[in-house]
Amino acid sequence: MNNGVRGYDPKTDLQSFIDENEIKVVKIGAPDIDGVWRGKRIQAQYFVESVANAGSNICNILFGWDLQDESIPNLTYTGWHTGYPDINLRPDLSTLHVVPSEPGAAAVICDLLTTDGDTLDIAPRGVLRRVVEHANARGYDPVCAYEFEFYLFEGTPRELARNGFRDLSPITEGSHTYSVYRDSGTNAIIGEIRDRLAAVGVFIEASNSEHGPGQFEVNIHYGSALKAADSALVLKHTVKEVAAEHGYTASFMAKIKFGTAGSSGHVHQSLITTNDGTPVFANPEDPKELSTLGMNYLAGIVAYAREMTALYLPTPNSYKRVEGGQWAGSSATWGLDNRTVAIRSIPSAGPAARVENRVPGADANPYLVLAACIASGIEGIEQQLEPAPAVIGNAYELDSDKSLRLPNTLEKAVDLFEESDVAKKYFGENFVRHFSETRRWENHQERISITQWEITRYLEHI
Repeated sequence: MNNGVRGYDPKTDLQSFIDENEIKVVKIGAPDIDGVWRGKRIQAQYFVESVANAGSNICNILFGWDLQDESIPNLTYTGWHTGYPDINLRPDLSTLHVVPSEPGAAAVICDLLTTDGDTLDIAPRGVLRRVVEHANARGYDPVCAYEFEFYLFEGTPRELARNGFRDLSPITEGSHTYSVYRDSGTNAIIGEIRDRLAAVGVFIEASNSEHGPGQFEVNIHYGSALKAADSALVLKHTVKEVAAEHGYTASFMAKIKFGTAGSSGHVHQSLITTNDGTPVFANPEDPKELSTLGMNYLAGIVAYAREMTALYLPTPNSYKRVEGGQWAGSSATWGLDNRTVAIRSIPSAGPAARVENRVPGADANPYLVLAACIASGIEGIEQQLEPAPAVIGNAYELDSDKSLRLPNTLEKAVDLFEESDVAKKYFGENFVRHFSETRRWENHQERISITQWEITRYLEHI
C-alpha cells in the first residue's frame, strides 16, 4: 500500500501522516472467510492514541455467519454456545493509506488476533502469513500477481436488489475481447479504477474488455504474497465503489449467466531466495523449461489441486465456470503456455519464469488461494515431486479421466479438502475444520433454494 507521504514510516510518524493528510477517520478491517473486507471506522486521534497499537475489538460473528450475515448453525469455532465473544482487529500499519475518494479518510488492513493477543488461527490473512513463513524458513520468498475478471451492470447495487437481480443489463453488449474501441467507451470507469488504485500503491499493468458482454480483465503488478493478496482485496473493494458511484454494479461472481464467460481470478507465482532475491524458477541453461525447483513447485500444485479445489472454487456457483471448455482449468494438468490446463508453465531465463494457476475464480478469497498455491508448491519442492508429461493440445478432453478431473461440486471438493494432510500441515486443523463447515453450509443453502430455472421448468408442465 502507499501511505500517501513520501518517506513516511507509519511506526514512528503516525501523527505526521494524520496531520499532513488531514485525516479525520480511519477505516480498519480484515478479510473474512469469504474474502469480504469487514471492519469499522475509528476517529483519527483515537486511532493514533490507542487503536494503531492495541487494535480494536470486534465480535467474532465475523466467522460465525455467511455472506448474507445469516448465522451458521453448528460451527465448532463460535455460535450461541460460545456467546459470540470478541476478537481483535490489529492494524498492519504497512498497509495504511489515504482513501482517494473520501477526503479526510484513511484505511488500513488488519490482522485478527484473540483478545489475549494470539494469532486467530482461522483468519485468512493469518493463514497466508503462516504459509509464507513456512516458505521463508526454507529460504524462499513467494512472488505473486493476481489477474481478475469482472462484470459491470447498469444500475446501482440497491437498484438491482430491488429487482431481485433479474434482467441484468451489461455496460456493453456482445463480445468484444481486447477491443480498443469498446475500451474507450468505458474508460471513464475503468480509468478511474486504475487511477484510484495507483494512488494507494496497487498498480494495474493492463486492463481490457473481456469475452463476456460487459466483462473486463485487470492485471495487478506482482509483489510479495501478502502484498498481492492485500492488493487483490483493495482492488475488488475499489472496483465495487467506483462502479456504484457511476451508477453501475460490479460483480466478481464466478458464473453469472449460462452461455457467457465466467470470471476468473488467475494467479501468477514464483519464488526468489530470501538471502539475495535470486529467481528460483529461472533457467538460463534452458529458457524453454522451468528450473528443477520450478518444476517441483509446479508438480506440487498439480498434485494437490484436487485437495485444494474447495479454496479455489468456494461456492456452488464456482463449479459452473469450470465445466470444461470455458478457459478455466478443470483437471489436475499442466502444460507449456497452454490455456486449457489447470497450471500453465511460463518458463524464462530470468525472473519472468513463473507458473499460472488457472483454476481459481474471481469469487475466491485471494488470501486462501495464495496460501493453497504456495503450500502445494512448497510441498512439491520438499517432496521433490516431478510432474507427469505436459499436456499438449486440449486438456478438456481429459475431463473424463476421474484421476485427473477436479471435483465438480463443492460437496466433493470439501470432502477432499477435509481429509487433506497437506492442508492440515500448512493451514492447521482448526482452519480446515472451520472452512469445511462454512462450505457445507453454503452447499446446504444452495441445495434448499428454489431457483427461477426450477419454477420455469416445472411449475406448469409437471
